Parts: sequence; structure tokens; C-alpha cells
Amino acid sequence: MARATVGRTFIASDVSLGNASEAFRLRCQAQGLSAGTLVWYRDILKPWMAFLDRHGVTLAKEVTPNLIRLSFEDMSERGVSRNTIARTYGGLRCFFGFLSRERMVPQNPFQLVEKPRMEKKLVKPLSMDQARLLLAAIKTKRWTDQNLRTIMVLVLDTGLRVSEVTSLRRDQVDFHGGVLRVMGKGAKEREVPFGVTAKQALWSYIARRGEIPGQDLLFVNRYGGKLCRYWVEKAMRNLGRAVGIEGVRVSPHTLRHTFATQYIENGGDAFSLQKFLGHSTLDMVRVYVGLADTDVAQLHRKFSPMDRLGIVATGSRRVIVR
Repeated sequence: MARATVGRTFIASDVSLGNASEAFRLRCQAQGLSAGTLVWYRDILKPWMAFLDRHGVTLAKEVTPNLIRLSFEDMSERGVSRNTIARTYGGLRCFFGFLSRERMVPQNPFQLVEKPRMEKKLVKPLSMDQARLLLAAIKTKRWTDQNLRTIMVLVLDTGLRVSEVTSLRRDQVDFHGGVLRVMGKGAKEREVPFGVTAKQALWSYIARRGEIPGQDLLFVNRYGGKLCRYWVEKAMRNLGRAVGIEGVRVSPHTLRHTFATQYIENGGDAFSLQKFLGHSTLDMVRVYVGLADTDVAQLHRKFSPMDRLGIVATGSRRVIVR
């Protein structure tokens, strides 16, 4: 790897994109990022670097702002959604930010590239009638069915990510306190409360699960191994088709959205919701508030401070609006 010395610093001038990608992967692992995040970065970088290779670009320093814009135009022409393009931009900007800090590139080309706009498309949650229909359709005679039903009840009650559910250990369930100690993104632990219905479902599941030597994961497959998140997603998708639900994607992520919107509609506040969901900012919580706009308006009519204050005298007159 050739290096050009500049004063008392140096710049790695001939770093290949492959070596740069491997260095970034090691950095992400050292930071303790989740396996899902590592896969996400890999799935972004691999096709993007294939695009660069088709254009004869193999060195990190050869990536220019115009080439980046051209790659996004190529994605758009291939029918990739604007949201996916925007997320790709975020991942690549983080990648080149790392390369810039490590002096593998002379400057970060993403500083001159505007972030593509995302579509303001909201994930439609399930109605409560649809949620009841799904849960009622699951017969728990088979182990796999009870497994699925327990997970669905838990996600609807807590808003956990499917990866968080499949990674739960038995010692992370506090039945006395009614909370789950969840290890979320960025290896950040948080406490998430669960209700009586979820508690009963968990008790029933654990009683049937029994003791499995050497296995501390809560949810397991029929062989006693770790439950695959893709099995959960496929099982829910098949269940949605079986009961005839249309217009809403039946998935663990939809259940998470459903929990969030129901929490807001039932009077929950955005800050506690942010904590339960494990979001670092309120940005995503604002989306859930938007999904529940109609019912939030109804709540305001019910709890309006001024309406509760009642009639206020204005000088010598009193104004009543009906």
C-alpha cells in the first residue's frame, strides 16, 4: 500500500475498495455492532462496489461525488425505492467517513453529495380486529404454533424487534417486576414492561418448553436450537394469507408498528415509547404519532387543558363557545 507523506501526517493513496471494506468491517466488529448491522453494511457495500468495478474504479480515492450520484441514478433506473437509496446513502456516508478519518482517502466525497429524499410512506399497522383474527387462528396443539403465538403476543404487547425476541434469554424475563431486560442495537440494554396477557402467554410457553440442557435462549425451534428470525417472518406471512388479511403486510415489524400506534392512541407519551422501542431519537416516534393522528385529535378533545379549565372571564363578559 503506497503512502504519500504530507508534513507529519500521511495519506494512504492506493487503498483498494476491497481492503477499505475489510477495514470498515473490522471497525464495526470492534465497536460491538450487531450481526444484523454488519450484514446490512455488507449488503450495501457489495453491490455498490460491483457498480464501481463496472466503471473501472477499484481504489477508494477514485470515488467522486459525480460517480456517487451516478450510482444512485442507476439504482433508481433499476426500480430501487427511494427509501432504499436513502438508506444506502447513509451507510456509504458512514463508510467513507471512516475512510476519511483513517486517511485512506484524501477527503470524504459524500460531503458534496446531497442525501436523496425518502418517500413519506407510512407502514400501515394492523387494526385490533385484524390482530384478534390472527391470534384466534393459531391453534396451539403443535409446539411451533404455540411458539409463534407467544412471540406475536409479546411483540404486540412490547414492540420488540424480531431480532430482540429471538435473542431473549430466560434470565432476561423478570416475571415479578413484569419487565424484559432487552439487549438492543448498539449493545444497549433497556427494560421493557409487559402486561398480564403476555405474562400468561410466556408462562404457558415456558411450561411447555421445559428445561433444555445447555440452552438459555427463551425461544427455541423444535430441535432446541436458536429460533431463526426468518422462520418467524415466514410463519406470520403464511398466517396472514391463511386468514385472508389484505392491504397490510403481516410481519413482526408490522406488529411493532401496531404496538407503537396503539400505545399512542391509548394515551401513551412519545418519550416512554421511544424508550420502549429502543430508538436513539424521537424521529421514528414522530412517524407513529402521525399514524395515530386521528385518534390523537380525539384524545386532545378529551384531555384539552383549556376545555378542562372551563369558562374564563374576559373583562365584564363571559364567552361560551359551543
